[in-house]
Amino acid sequence: MQRFATASVLALMAAAGQVQAEVTPQQVWDDFEAYMTGFGYQVSAREVMEGDTLTIGDLTMVVPVPEEEATVTITMSEMTLADTGDGAVRISYPEQMPMTLTFSEGEETAAELVLDMTQSDFDMVVSGDPGDMLYTFSATSIGLKLAEIMAEGEQIPSDVFDVTFDMGPMEGTQHMLIEDGLRKITQDVTLGDLAYSLMFDDPESEDAGSMSGRFTGLASSGTTEIPEDADFADPTALFTAGLMMDVVMSHTGGENQFKVTERSGTTEGAFSSTGGELGVAMNADSLTYAISASGQTVAVSGPELPLPINAELGELGFSLTMPLSESDTPVPAAISVLLGEFAMSDMLWNIFDPQQALPRDPATVAINLEAEVTPKVNLLDPEAMEEIGRSGEMPGELHSLKLTDLVVDAAGGKIIGSGDFTFDNTDLETFDGLPRPKGEVNLDISGANGLIDKLIAMGLMQEQDAMGARMMLGMFTVPGAEPDTASSKIEINEQGHVLANGQRIK
Repeated sequence: MQRFATASVLALMAAAGQVQAEVTPQQVWDDFEAYMTGFGYQVSAREVMEGDTLTIGDLTMVVPVPEEEATVTITMSEMTLADTGDGAVRISYPEQMPMTLTFSEGEETAAELVLDMTQSDFDMVVSGDPGDMLYTFSATSIGLKLAEIMAEGEQIPSDVFDVTFDMGPMEGTQHMLIEDGLRKITQDVTLGDLAYSLMFDDPESEDAGSMSGRFTGLASSGTTEIPEDADFADPTALFTAGLMMDVVMSHTGGENQFKVTERSGTTEGAFSSTGGELGVAMNADSLTYAISASGQTVAVSGPELPLPINAELGELGFSLTMPLSESDTPVPAAISVLLGEFAMSDMLWNIFDPQQALPRDPATVAINLEAEVTPKVNLLDPEAMEEIGRSGEMPGELHSLKLTDLVVDAAGGKIIGSGDFTFDNTDLETFDGLPRPKGEVNLDISGANGLIDKLIAMGLMQEQDAMGARMMLGMFTVPGAEPDTASSKIEINEQGHVLANGQRIK
């Protein structure tokens, strides 16, 4: 799990009001300290209470990175927590505030970054009760600018780099409830637009580069539950104690431009999309990951490329559901892939099809698989996984596999399919160590012979190869009602026999 500066900054600058409840500035600060130390951070600060206002100065958080035997130290100058007079607390920051990130290896400082953090119209109010706090916040904008870089004891000149991020307008809520030994966090945030710009210029090598872009309509919502006595060095114990997350992040469009100049020349490009979404749900038993994007375009050119690349992708999708914990009974698993409406420029097509023999309609490839499996090992247990690797044993059993969708539509040919199989894990001999399947897959094919004819005419397929392809089509398919169409039904019966359209082939 990634635990880094973003989490701690958003924890401070995120998440607001319950009726008939009361919290004090000290209680809000104490809860923040407990939250950060729960991640394994070391937190220190100077606390000054004047009247109803608690001022936190010289805030330092040391983040261990045990796998690298290193630490990251985050330093922030000041924040205030003021009693609003109605049982709530308002958190405030300066309009401009430096933040220092120090990367250390052992006792030595490897690098140091100084960021200038700015905000406009930032407002955060914490309400509720101790152990049940609601944060409500808004801001016109929040920005970050990389002001200084120190590496290997030397300061990098400021004219060599430029890095800025600006985000807003934003608003949202974050509810923190401590219950049953868990810190339960529910968040619903709209972040507005994110604009970024990065530049480097190395005078010694004459290498230079820049990248800029924008995402619009950023939003995030979800729930996370973290054990109060979390040990992030032990994932198995962490999830067994109740760690879970179910988070969705999305945007309504994005664009990016980049340029890299080297001695060999300049490579530049641009990317854009009309929207996207990322979802992650994970607990001790299972993981679900899903990503999607729409309206993507790419344009890249450079000295290493024989010609400019221009392409579009109408839809991109990938999702995965898999079990994580050992089980005595079958549990669901699934995977889905979608590449929809892919199109490329005529310049690229003309490399292998200058006569335009093939249709240049957008191509689509999609596959959805659903399964039932019985995991025999906890995938979060490194020692158990190493033992499986040494022994060569299968990490689980496959009981069923369903092909709910198969679409391949490209260059004038099309395949549509579906299928359903069950597996006998007591029979590992019929199929050479694999569980014996039983079931069928059905395919509808169109345009195959026409595609073969065009590939021959283009010189991309030899006559003997085409003959073999047509023989395979004749062996495994039956003609359809329409010209250049066919269908196929591949079955595996209880005896392990393989049949194509009723004819045994194995």
